Amino acid sequence: MKKLIEEYNDLLSNKYDKATQGEFKWLATIKLNKYIRPYIKNDLEVLDIGVGTGQTSKIFIDQGLSVIGVDISEKMLTEAQSKFKFKKLVKYDIEQGLINIFSKEKFDIIVAIGIFEFIKNIKKVLNEMKWLLKRDGIISFTYEVYEPNNRYRIKKIAPLGAGLEKTPKLLNFMVYRRLPNEVESILKELSLKIIHREKFIGYLRSQLKIPVLYELLVVS
Repeated sequence: MKKLIEEYNDLLSNKYDKATQGEFKWLATIKLNKYIRPYIKNDLEVLDIGVGTGQTSKIFIDQGLSVIGVDISEKMLTEAQSKFKFKKLVKYDIEQGLINIFSKEKFDIIVAIGIFEFIKNIKKVLNEMKWLLKRDGIISFTYEVYEPNNRYRIKKIAPLGAGLEKTPKLLNFMVYRRLPNEVESILKELSLKIIHREKFIGYLRSQLKIPVLYELLVVS
């Protein structure tokens, strides 16, 4: 049986690029490109977790790097395949364990953009990402920042559609927001050092145009 988030992304796949580049623009890719560009060199191996339609992979593929993308949505992967030349695209739920599918591979760069807010245990995923990283490699990821006193009364953990007048069933999967010090604590436990970080408004949520705060980090 498909997870709700898989059904949601399947439904969104052929509209995603237009939706995220219009009025409700998704800015995480721009932030990633800003910080990741200095690390791009010839012959690097890249893993893009939650690859979606390939937006975050574009900068790597344009530079001729070898990119493997992973996503829970088959239709998102179909969109990505139609746009870019990947080394490989894998349909997989990363909460089942990255080591299961990449036990013999290592990567120079691993990115997870716009995915951690849908993952309950990011410590487990980050630990696996670290295990898959080559010596001197880097990881970049985003997470949705929890603001305890936010004016919209958005809870730390809540369904994606929480707060909407009529919540469609497909928006009932959980979103996990985090405090910066929680993320810092996880990174410290995993001996991952923060190289760059920046908070930004990731996008505007719903017709109410609620600003959604994110943070991007580059770690090693």
